[in-house]
Amino acid sequence: MDDSTNPRARAIAALAEMFLDLAFGPEDFAAIESKAIDLGHGCMAEALGLALEAYDARLMGGRPRGLRAHDVRARTLATEIGDVSFSIRRYRDRFGCDVYLLADALDIPYGARVSPGAAGFLVEAAAHVSYARAARLLARHGSRVRATTVMRCMRDAGSLCAEEDRSAAESLYGSGVVPEAELSAEEICMEADGTWFSLQRRGEGGPRRAEVKAVCAYQGKEARGKKVVRRNAVHHACIASPDEVWSEAVPAIGRRFDLAKIKRVHLGADGEAWCSAAPRFIPGAEVTFHLDPFHVNRAVLSCFAEPEMAWNVIDCIADGDKGPAIALLKACLGLGLAREKQARSVISYLEGNADAIAVDGPSLGTMESENQHLYGVRMDSFPCAWSLRGASDMARIVSRRASGREVPRMTRERSMGARRARLRESKELSFYERGGSAGTIPQTAGSGYLPPHQADTGRMDAGKAYALRKGMANLDRRI
Repeated sequence: MDDSTNPRARAIAALAEMFLDLAFGPEDFAAIESKAIDLGHGCMAEALGLALEAYDARLMGGRPRGLRAHDVRARTLATEIGDVSFSIRRYRDRFGCDVYLLADALDIPYGARVSPGAAGFLVEAAAHVSYARAARLLARHGSRVRATTVMRCMRDAGSLCAEEDRSAAESLYGSGVVPEAELSAEEICMEADGTWFSLQRRGEGGPRRAEVKAVCAYQGKEARGKKVVRRNAVHHACIASPDEVWSEAVPAIGRRFDLAKIKRVHLGADGEAWCSAAPRFIPGAEVTFHLDPFHVNRAVLSCFAEPEMAWNVIDCIADGDKGPAIALLKACLGLGLAREKQARSVISYLEGNADAIAVDGPSLGTMESENQHLYGVRMDSFPCAWSLRGASDMARIVSRRASGREVPRMTRERSMGARRARLRESKELSFYERGGSAGTIPQTAGSGYLPPHQADTGRMDAGKAYALRKGMANLDRRI
C-alpha cells in the first residue's frame, strides 16, 4: 500500500524532514532532542487547533433548529502538547443564552483555560512537588501556566473528591446503599492517626497548625523483597470532624472490601479520642483496638534520660505484662529515676488504654511512618504553609492516588456554577413571561439529558412548559 495515502505516514515523513534539518546544524544530540520536542509539540498543537475548528464547522452544519450563530471567538487552551489556539462559534438559543456546541460536544468546562488532560497532569505533578515546580514541568510540554493556575486545578480536584466522598457517605448512611467492592474479606486491619501541618497565618489569634486525620485499611501484610507492605491498602485523609472522617472513610474502604462480609476489624491507633468513633460506623463488625506500639514506646522513652530503664518497661509491655510495666514505671517515678511530669502523663496514658495494649492479633503500628511517606513528604518536607482547604484538598488527592483511585476531573456540567445556572434560569423565565414558546425542535441523536434549547414544549402553555422544563433540569442535576 502506498503510504502517501496514510495521514499518519505523511505526518511522520514531514516531521522526519524537519528533524533532518536540525541534524545538519551545529548542535549536539541533546540540543537537537530539545528542539525536536518543541517542534513536534508545536506542530501537534497547531494541528489540533485546526482539527477543532473543522469539528466546530461540522457541528454548525447539523445544529438543532432554534440556534442562531452569534459570533466566532478565539480560544487558547494550555494542553499537554502545548498551547492550542482555535476559533469557536458562539450561538444564541431562544432564551438568549450562549451555546457553544463544540464545548458541549467535547465536555470542555466553562471558562476553562487549561485542558482536562493538562489539568490532570498538573494535579498529578502537584501531588509530588510545589505548585511552581508543577507549572515548570508543564512548560516543558510547551504550555506556560502560573502557580496560581496549578492551585486552581488542585482546588477543583479537591472539591470534586470531597463532593464524591460526601455523596458516598450519604448513600451509605442515609440510603443504606453499600458500595460495590473489589474484594471480599472477613477480617481486615485498619489504622488511624493524625498528622499536623503549618497553616498560613490569618491574623492574630488564629490557629497556626491543623490536623489531617488519616485512615488506612488493608488485608494484612506481605514481604516484597526486603520490604513488608500492606496488601490491597486503601487510604482516606482530610481535615474534618471525627464523624465526617469516618463517615467518608468507611465508604471508601467499602469500594475495596465488601462491608457486608467484614466480621472483624483490628484497629490500630494512638489512643486519640477521634479514633474511638470508628465502631459506630462499622456496626456489622467486631472492632478490636490496638494501641500503636510506636506511640507507646515513644511515650515511655520520653520519661527517662537514659533509655536502658525505658526499654525494661517497653519489654514488659511487649510481653503482655501491662500491669507490671505500669508498676515498674510508678516505682521509677517514686525513686526519682523518671521525669515526673512525663511519667505521670504516660502512666495515665497507659492505664487509660490498658485494654488496647499488647492485644493479640496481626502486626500493626506503621501509621506514623505511613503518614510521613504519604502526606509529610509533600506537605511538610520543605518550607510551606497551607490554608485549611488547601491542606484538606491535598490530603484527599494524595490518599486517592495511594489507593489507586482516580481523581475526578472537572466536567462541563460540574463547572457550570450557581451563578451561571441562575442566569440561565432567569433568562428562561423572562422568555416565558414574555409569552414566548420553545417551539418544536428536533432532538439530536444521542442519549441522556437534552438541554432546554433541544426540548419540545411547543404545544404547551408557556408557564407549564417552563415549569416542566425546570423540573426535569433539577431532576437531572440530582441524578
